[in-house]
Amino acid sequence: MHGCADAWMLFRLQPRVHASRPRRIHASKAVIAYLLCAGFGTRMRPLTDDTPKSLLPVSDRPLLDYLLAELQNWRALDAVHMAVNHRDADAFRHWAEGWTSTLGEDDVSLTIHDDGVASTDEQLGALGDLQFLLDETGVPSDGALVSGGDSLYRFPLVPLLNAFSGTDNQVLALHEPDVEQRRQSSILQLDGRRVTGLVEDPADADSARICPSFHLLTPAALAYVGSYLDSERDADTLGTFIHALSRWQIVTAIPLPEQPHLRLHCNTPDDLDRARALLADEPLLLDAETVQKCL
Repeated sequence: MHGCADAWMLFRLQPRVHASRPRRIHASKAVIAYLLCAGFGTRMRPLTDDTPKSLLPVSDRPLLDYLLAELQNWRALDAVHMAVNHRDADAFRHWAEGWTSTLGEDDVSLTIHDDGVASTDEQLGALGDLQFLLDETGVPSDGALVSGGDSLYRFPLVPLLNAFSGTDNQVLALHEPDVEQRRQSSILQLDGRRVTGLVEDPADADSARICPSFHLLTPAALAYVGSYLDSERDADTLGTFIHALSRWQIVTAIPLPEQPHLRLHCNTPDDLDRARALLADEPLLLDAETVQKCL
């Protein structure tokens, strides 16, 4: 069992082979990845008393390593910008040292941004931290990935990333048959592939498709974050932003096969134990070709 997990880690975290990734001068786009990792992991305590939630180990590697291993194969990626809280900033800077050199081999920068928040009472929320990053970097001209740092995906993300043109807003639509698990996510309302809204209560939903915090957004969508916050809307949940965005911009869902547990959200110690067990048993549920066919 564990041998399968180790093989998966070797596949996703193996040293860069430059022939597999065209150099930046051949890429027509230069996009940014915004990673929102500024939470204090209160529901993951006591594990997060000394370690940020996104850096907790799974198969002896931090959670975030899995996402970074995918991002380093995104051909158009120019930079990774991470929002972190003040308490955890040093831990993230230490973690970033190895990735900075690895990503730098492909001219991709990695920057840790301390949002200055020292306690849970002062948190900016996911949208507040995204706006903090946008203020630091400016709105990227070719769009961006906006992602949390506490989920593991049991399918390759690279096909989705490399297909992103920067002209369409795209979100994942993952099948979740478990009602209790759906309560922990935003649930998509769909008209074909078009997102018409998101709801939080499964009783109000007409689908079992959840929308995890992994959004490919256009420059216009990113520019909307400021006015969204100015209208005093929910600053904490990316799903409510996508709901509002879908009312005036086209947001397209990428529906993957109806298979449970494609995404493992690590929000509590029980979630983390479950993720470790499932990954050890069967790390990847879909291959790249299957994901590509969903686009």
